[in-house]
Amino acid sequence: MIDFDITLDFEFNSIKPGKVASHLPYESITHSENGLTRVGLFLNGAIHWLVYNYETRRDVIIAFNLKEMTMSEITLPNDFDIWYVSPLDFDILVLNGLISVWVSDVVTVKIWVMQEYTVHSSWTFSMHPAPQDNHFSLISFTNCGDIVGIVDHERGLKKFNNKGHLLEHDSYHICFSERSQMAVYTESLLSFPSGTDEA
Repeated sequence: MIDFDITLDFEFNSIKPGKVASHLPYESITHSENGLTRVGLFLNGAIHWLVYNYETRRDVIIAFNLKEMTMSEITLPNDFDIWYVSPLDFDILVLNGLISVWVSDVVTVKIWVMQEYTVHSSWTFSMHPAPQDNHFSLISFTNCGDIVGIVDHERGLKKFNNKGHLLEHDSYHICFSERSQMAVYTESLLSFPSGTDEA
């Protein structure tokens, strides 16, 4: 049996004075199929997690700023409801450089995107037909609107069109795959200006 009441304890190791271990009032609410807490997402210099604050009794996104070593909360959209879904069927993700949350049921994948970071009123909502697969974890959308995600029990990636029909499936086998998680990132071969005038 999986214990979903996991309290998050953070220990900040720093050479800066005044930085000590902290206990925070949060419980993880997102899990992979094997019960492990999902990893956080990096955006705007901070790592983000979707958690339950047991002091305020609300689900929130927490952001740990790596430079400042501070923790802050981001309020979820008012209509983001996860009471009746499995912990496998919702999470946070980064879409086009913006923090987002999603929840999937049998019929739809509901997605909220925060257009302006930390501004509650900037959440926008969209709905897509759900892929015909249980325990589908959304990773990203393609440029043409196809949905890409992980199917936990099959250890594979699937791509669905905007009507929820399967377009592609790719299985993978990784030793210790229960510890593996996927994320989308972009690499660039372009270099940033160095600020020096070199000819």
